[in-house]
Amino acid sequence: MKKNSAKQVCMRMFMTCLTVLLTMQAFGAPKSKTVEYPLIEFGTTEALDIAKVELTKKAAVLYMDANAQPHTWIRIAADSYLKADGKKYMLIGAEGIQPDSLFWMPKSGKASFSLRFEPMPMDTKAFDFIESDCEECWKLYGIDLTGKKIFDKPEGLPKEVADVALPESVPEPILKCGKTTVRLHLLGYRPEYNINSINIYVNTLLGRQEELEVKMDPKNGEGEVTFLQYGTAYAMVVCDMMSFGNAWLAPGETVDLYADVHSNRHWFNKYDRSGKLAVLRDTSFQSMYTNGMYAGLNKYVNVDDGRPRYSFQLYSGDFADYKMTSAEYADHVISTYKTLTDNVNKYCTSKLDREYQTLSLKQDACYAMSNDFRPHNYSSVHHTWGQPVPTDSIAPLKPEDAQRILSLFDINDPQLLMGRNMMNFFAAVAAPSVDWMQAKNLPDGLIKDLTKVIRFEDKAINAQLTDTDFAELKAMSTPFFYDVFSLKQAEAKRILDNTEIKAERTPDVPVEQLFDAIIAPYKGKVILVDFWNTWCGPCRASIKMNEPLKQGELKSDDLVWIYIADESSPLSTYLSMISNIQGVHYRMNNEQWEYIHDKFNIDGIPSYVLVGKDGDYSLRNDLRNHGLLKETLLKALAE
Repeated sequence: MKKNSAKQVCMRMFMTCLTVLLTMQAFGAPKSKTVEYPLIEFGTTEALDIAKVELTKKAAVLYMDANAQPHTWIRIAADSYLKADGKKYMLIGAEGIQPDSLFWMPKSGKASFSLRFEPMPMDTKAFDFIESDCEECWKLYGIDLTGKKIFDKPEGLPKEVADVALPESVPEPILKCGKTTVRLHLLGYRPEYNINSINIYVNTLLGRQEELEVKMDPKNGEGEVTFLQYGTAYAMVVCDMMSFGNAWLAPGETVDLYADVHSNRHWFNKYDRSGKLAVLRDTSFQSMYTNGMYAGLNKYVNVDDGRPRYSFQLYSGDFADYKMTSAEYADHVISTYKTLTDNVNKYCTSKLDREYQTLSLKQDACYAMSNDFRPHNYSSVHHTWGQPVPTDSIAPLKPEDAQRILSLFDINDPQLLMGRNMMNFFAAVAAPSVDWMQAKNLPDGLIKDLTKVIRFEDKAINAQLTDTDFAELKAMSTPFFYDVFSLKQAEAKRILDNTEIKAERTPDVPVEQLFDAIIAPYKGKVILVDFWNTWCGPCRASIKMNEPLKQGELKSDDLVWIYIADESSPLSTYLSMISNIQGVHYRMNNEQWEYIHDKFNIDGIPSYVLVGKDGDYSLRNDLRNHGLLKETLLKALAE
């Protein structure tokens, strides 16, 4: 009986396997595979997203969504390919876009197209999209085909950093100066990302934003920078204009920042990218981890847990009605502040969250009261962005109405130097359109001192502070400011004394002849005139991209690069920067800059004027598109 039973079992197993094999022969392996809105681990652009991946026996098809400025162009290289498990799958066709041709974005700034590649195996788990192998070509890495919806936790994070506890309340600012060292580590980094440098933008307690460049090891994604820090600072870690996270920094400390490279694409994956849902996918995602004095606060600001973030929404266009009187506008700011703080107290569950959000609302309220957003609403309603608002359209905001903000909270509270909108607060203090900070009942203290020392900043970074200035600084109630400006002046002098590169002397001619006099020595050559300033982030980013071209594709004795800045670029900073920018440099005074500005109707910087070999010139702000700039210059050189 036992032997017969065993034979019967074996026969049944054989018949089952035979049935499976026959079924597979009849129907074959899966004929296609589709994944909608796949998770993407890292990308070099925010302009591209993938709506769907479709694998068939004939092709791998990517359905792409493009988002870019209206009326600018994008381009997909014809030699684009996919890479999976060490093998390349080349582009074989496209619909909705012509490879290697300019695709102009519509008015909506949104477009869709599909790209067909050689077929990939159906069991592919992940692949990379490589839009050609050039350094600036777009790349999307780690495109997932398993259906994963959230990122894996990063590896390589020290336990003591991962387990940092949140503080009970917002820490106090530190009013000291010191050399700070930041050691940057990219979690989830792959050598293919080839990240050579990362920028850290440091918002300081004096309302300035300083840009630091961290030289990275492209093999392991690590780098380090040391700088002189003046008080507590809020730093933004950015790679090619894409944020890796934020961090509060204490002066004089050595701190490790561990940035999760997935944050590069987290905002794409945060919500259903099809637009059908608005559901937070990963409520534990943390873009950056740190040690140091502010480690706990940094955990709070970098965890995307879905908590509401309350804000005045000042730039929405409808924050205020331009028809409001001065008193009505002040009432509106006060009412908005009270409503939002009531919501914070009602819906924010932790003391830390309530404090941080309330500080940010106070900063917003100061900014709203000192800069008046009714003109913003006028421009929004009348669609007149960039044009002057008629002076009789809005009643002036009276200082006595703006000063009513002093009844809301203590304007001298040092904690106002913390909070995510700290730069709004400094703008309210440093450059108010209404003198609300000159109120007679404003008590002495930190903020009142801050309103006085703002005017010393430009003098210090140009090494122009006098003994009288230092005597006034020493008499203030906050010793911190004397230390700050002593160090700033000394650093500026050091740079000025040790910088050999100087700007060209502006031609001694009437302003009406100035531009022609500047380009005259280069008759018969192609000239690109770049209007910029040291404080302009997009200007610096564009210059950085152009520098390699001068020794590469655009290396030519017939091409001249002329850079024009004005006196808003601090002299020490300016001289330090231009030593690394190949070209001819001019730093104009205000009268000269304003004339050139009006001559070409410059709407902002960077701006470009292209001078042809025949001497004709025109404003070419379409050259803000880096790819078009290179093509245009090559064409001009060939003529």
